Amino acid sequence: MPFETKWEPNGFYARFWGDVRIDEIAAKNRHFSNSPRSDKAHYQIFDGSEITSIVLPPNGINEIASHDIGMGYYMKNLSVIHIGSNPEVREFYERYISTCLRLNLTWKFQICQTLEQARTWIQQQEKRRGEELEQAATPPFYFNPNF
Repeated sequence: MPFETKWEPNGFYARFWGDVRIDEIAAKNRHFSNSPRSDKAHYQIFDGSEITSIVLPPNGINEIASHDIGMGYYMKNLSVIHIGSNPEVREFYERYISTCLRLNLTWKFQICQTLEQARTWIQQQEKRRGEELEQAATPPFYFNPNF
């Protein structure tokens, strides 16, 4: 299989290379979703910077998106970062993201050219996540004029 995966403290990294088939993407998805660590993951990086082609059946995008829609029911706040500059790969990313958004998947998506750009975007997302948690933990202030 032309891919490798690695768990990181707050997320998951998958790197693909060569000619990638739908069954390899599905294997990566199973590796992610079948792990108890996925419940606490903030992000998933799909590094396709070394992909030469993606081989999909006609309904391949829908198959991949339908798996992710299922995961989206219990993983509402995942950030998914796709990396690659190959036009065919970027078109695949755009079609996949469009399909997911059309199906109301609540994940945040980003396409980057490099891993460095992806890491920067993740840092921005983590900062926002921290700010949102901080705001949620701050009790609201209520003014009581009768006090």
